[in-house]
Amino acid sequence: MTKFCIHCGTSLNASARFCGACGAAVENGDNLPPPPENSATASVQPAAAIETPQALPISASPEEPFAQSANEEAIGNGEASDAKRPNWLLIGGGIAILLLLLSYYLIFIRDDVGSQAIKEPVAASGKAEDDTAEIKQYYVVAEANIRDKATTQGSAIIGKMPRGTAVSGKMALGEDGTSDWLELEDGKGFIGAVNLSETQPPQIAKALNDKVWTTDKAIEVWSQPDTSAPIVDRLAAGTQVKLFGLTANDYIEIKLKRGGVGYLAGGARILSLANGKPIALAFNPNSCSFGPEIDAMFTAMGDRIRTKYKELENRDYASEDERNRALTASEGKSTFEKLQRSYEGLTVVGIAQHYESNSVYFAEPAAQVIALLRSKGYKIGKNGQIPSVDYAAGVGATSGEWKAYGATDLSCGV
Repeated sequence: MTKFCIHCGTSLNASARFCGACGAAVENGDNLPPPPENSATASVQPAAAIETPQALPISASPEEPFAQSANEEAIGNGEASDAKRPNWLLIGGGIAILLLLLSYYLIFIRDDVGSQAIKEPVAASGKAEDDTAEIKQYYVVAEANIRDKATTQGSAIIGKMPRGTAVSGKMALGEDGTSDWLELEDGKGFIGAVNLSETQPPQIAKALNDKVWTTDKAIEVWSQPDTSAPIVDRLAAGTQVKLFGLTANDYIEIKLKRGGVGYLAGGARILSLANGKPIALAFNPNSCSFGPEIDAMFTAMGDRIRTKYKELENRDYASEDERNRALTASEGKSTFEKLQRSYEGLTVVGIAQHYESNSVYFAEPAAQVIALLRSKGYKIGKNGQIPSVDYAAGVGATSGEWKAYGATDLSCGV
């Protein structure tokens, strides 16, 4: 019985393993029935597909099924063999189209995307500028540098703004990705937001030069030097803050971490703590005593001086003249000791023992020290002299090398 391909209906040789028309594998088993008479496949069967193929060559081996199949197709029908071959023209055309599309993207689309990104307006941070950013007015709370870029690294200072100056512009993210900068409205530079405030700063009565203070208790930070103003922050006990200045109404101005400034009430109390542990001063110009606490400091200093003097005496010298010169130089040398102590709102910054006198140094100017001592009953002349029976005592501004130890010197000695 003749068998037929179950895929296309073409009649098959009894020994065929592949269909000569469609190339489908022939199922193993008995002859398959022919397709129905009215089937479309029967009416379109090519005449060459039902021709009896020649016998296989004797040399064909059962172990070479693919070779045998190729022989069957070759001797069965040339048109069937052509039908099995891949259409290289269509494949090549498809590849050419894909390459053409890829080239178009690389040449045109990618360049357009890149050029569009470059053409986007860039803010100070390097990101696209937000056109909705509002132009606002700010005030400079400390002398501020105007920079050509929104960064402190790799930028040039192109100008300065004094405290209290009003400036306008848009806030932008700095090039470091964390800091905020004001891009000036005229486009002529950037100012760091840490130097700006939305409200005009008050006049500073005393500059504190960012003196560091550790809060002794929880404390509130006000937006203005007024307790009726809004609270902008609350500092826990043990927080370190930098004190910028003291206002005329006894508030301390500090810089806020997020930018701008805030104010702490009770400036005098804070300064007394920020200046260090309180020190007792009970000055007696008739005995040159500065009170038990400070006198004890002078005694300890004198002991150290005498110890060094003994060391000089016990050294070996080339001559007696050399010994005398060394001892004389030691006797005439002043000895200083730096302090950081508070006294009634003033800052005691050091003490010194000279050849025939002792001194206590203050950070504040002489007029401020004299005013405080007068308020405590001391009689101080216009020249700063304090009346004394046996000694010379007085208060005055330091000069020369003594400036390194303070602005004012309270001294007493022979």
